[in-house]
Amino acid sequence: MFLWCLVLGAWCFRYSGIGFSMASLSPLAALLRAEPILVTGMGCVSAAGCSAEALWVAAEEGKSPAVWKEFEMEGGRGRYAVCEGPDLEATRTELQPVRKADRCVQLAWLAAGQAWRGAQLPGKEASPRVGIMVGSSRGPLGKISDSFAGAGRVRRSPTLAATSTFASVSGALAQGLGVEGPGSMISAACASGAFAIGLAAEQILLGRADVMLAGGVETPLHPAVLGQFSAAGILGSHEDARLACRPFDVTRNGLVPGEGSAFLVLETARSAERRGVRPLCRLAGWSLHTCRSGRAGVPKDGAGLVHVMRESMQLAGMTTRDIGWINAHGSATVQNDIAEARAVAEVFGGLAATVPCSSTKPVTGHCLGATPALEAVISVQSLVWQVVPPSANCHEQDAQCPLHLPRVAMPARFKSVMSNSLGFWGYHASLVFSLE
Repeated sequence: MFLWCLVLGAWCFRYSGIGFSMASLSPLAALLRAEPILVTGMGCVSAAGCSAEALWVAAEEGKSPAVWKEFEMEGGRGRYAVCEGPDLEATRTELQPVRKADRCVQLAWLAAGQAWRGAQLPGKEASPRVGIMVGSSRGPLGKISDSFAGAGRVRRSPTLAATSTFASVSGALAQGLGVEGPGSMISAACASGAFAIGLAAEQILLGRADVMLAGGVETPLHPAVLGQFSAAGILGSHEDARLACRPFDVTRNGLVPGEGSAFLVLETARSAERRGVRPLCRLAGWSLHTCRSGRAGVPKDGAGLVHVMRESMQLAGMTTRDIGWINAHGSATVQNDIAEARAVAEVFGGLAATVPCSSTKPVTGHCLGATPALEAVISVQSLVWQVVPPSANCHEQDAQCPLHLPRVAMPARFKSVMSNSLGFWGYHASLVFSLE
């Protein structure tokens, strides 16, 4: 109750018209000041844990769950370091509504259900003021693969026409939860989950919904995708799979793919107060951007990240001094980590050497479009517990990445965190979460 009173009291004071003029704000910022957006529930399923609490414990410990696994590839077998999600049995009671759906849908169902219940949302009654936004880079790969595998057959499963679409994820959640508000499936490469969260918040500010379920899901541990990443030369390696992903380390050589899903429940402060739900924090700002950096996704100077970091803080009404921790994209690919470090230095200036900056991708694996949602959950938990998680697997920091990278979890007092994401084709996003 104390946190609830503190958070609402701070917002009522800050946004009561004292200290700023609505006329001086951008239209989006003015809407956000008038209608603060709260995080009231969250859930996740990943190799690092099957709840928000379990994911946080893993992030705090900084330990990777990656393992070496063999996959049947065309012409032989391939061995890859991966972060594999939990085994799912379609007979599990909670999976009954999606028992015939793609694994992607099932992971989303479990994570979204946790967030839904955490926010104390109603059962299956119709909810016209509740919407869903889901981000994914690859979508229901299993069903898509089934479609192509049976392309020459006369007889095919009649359900594939629906279950192999990207929209099957958001659609299954909407049908199962009784949601009748705005909904969509968002694909913005590895920034998809952040795009879904930002666009969901904008639906609320536009007055189209009071509550939005927003997040991401990905199941990319498929021979086709692993083969693509291998050919692109972006997969990390080490004799110990747990050390294959080493963001900002001088020996880093690539990412470790993972699978997972995470969701937040976003709603207006008025809606949360009306329902008597205690907020976890506030979604204070966000920025969604595409830069002309080619298919690799990030220019050498990190210009796209510079843009989204500045814009997300501007929307939040903050400066770099307000940010207590940066959840870095930190994919452990050689050039991307350097570009990100340059972007942080450009935006934060002298503070870049003192503001803690961590990558948690060794803990979750790079879950492509789902990763920003997983990292959003970690960001919220860091505020709740007032702890900065370590930058996992960085044992010898690259001099070209002069960031303040904590090696162990650090108790701290901070009110706001920033979480950054980027992906192929120049997609960039930044989310800011705050306790005030």
